[in-house]
Amino acid sequence: MSAPGETPGTTRPAGEGVSDEEMARQVAGQTSSDLKADDVFERESEGAASDTEAAKADPDELPG
Repeated sequence: MSAPGETPGTTRPAGEGVSDEEMARQVAGQTSSDLKADDVFERESEGAASDTEAAKADPDELPG
C-alpha cells in the first residue's frame, strides 16, 4: 500500500519516518504472549507455583 501522495509501486525503507519509540511500541504489541510469560514457565518448571511465587509474578503473568 502506498502512502498518501505516492505513486503506486514507490518503495521506501522499512520504518522510514517512524521514531524509535513508536517502532518499539509497534513491535511490543506484536510480541507473542507466550514469550512474555517465559520467566513464569521457568519458575514453575519444578512444579506449580507456590503462593510466594505467585506473589512475585506480574498480574498479566497469572492465569485467569
